[in-house]
Amino acid sequence: MKKWQFYVNDITVNVHDKNTVSAEKHRQLKAEGFHKMPFETEAENEAQAVDKMLQHFKDNTAALEEFVKDYCIPATIFELIYVVTR
Repeated sequence: MKKWQFYVNDITVNVHDKNTVSAEKHRQLKAEGFHKMPFETEAENEAQAVDKMLQHFKDNTAALEEFVKDYCIPATIFELIYVVTR
């Protein structure tokens, strides 16, 4: 399986085979305003790599939503206690 890297700018996400991204290609992407995303995956082809990336970020978004739900109520209570006792 190939290892895939993702590069993003304001509106575009590009996926590249890690073995094909040379130092020159990396400089070119950087000059075009792209930066490497903190995610790599192994996949048979580009489409499968994109699917894995989307699933990864959907899972992270769901986990963050659960964290906010779990954290929001206690944080609000402690904040109110702090304000009242101050």
